[in-house]
Amino acid sequence: MSATAILTIDGAGLRELARQLDDVDGDKAEALEAIGGGWETLTKEHFDTGIGPDGVPWKPSQRVLAGKKRGGGTLVLEGDLRDANRSEVVGSDAVELGNNRIYAAAHQFGATIQRAGAHAVPLVLPAGAVGGTVITLPARPFIGWNAEHDAMAAEILESFIARKTGAQA
Repeated sequence: MSATAILTIDGAGLRELARQLDDVDGDKAEALEAIGGGWETLTKEHFDTGIGPDGVPWKPSQRVLAGKKRGGGTLVLEGDLRDANRSEVVGSDAVELGNNRIYAAAHQFGATIQRAGAHAVPLVLPAGAVGGTVITLPARPFIGWNAEHDAMAAEILESFIARKTGAQA
């Protein structure tokens, strides 16, 4: 996965469960794939609700404020950004979570775009929007990790441990 930004998540609360799974089955790849898939699902929910993983609602886009809901809410016109969230198991103890769209970081962290000259990045603004020479995109974090993600990952690890040991989850 080629990412434009990397967020490191400290899974301290999950380390004991990961160690237990390691004790019963040295290969955590399947569990990590499941955790990555769960993260992808939860991240799509951020696009559905317009609320970041930090619990903060996104500032509505000009398109949405103008009442043009074609394609959905803020950050969802065709769904390209929402659908480009991916996870990939790397090594034996990690899963990378990210989005490979070139504009993902601008939406995640916010950006100021200076339009200057013929070589500027073409911007399509909603009808009636005033663009001027500077366009400011507010940060609308969609990639992240919170208590809901911790609970999802813990449930997956516990399920894999129970399956490997024959215990009840």
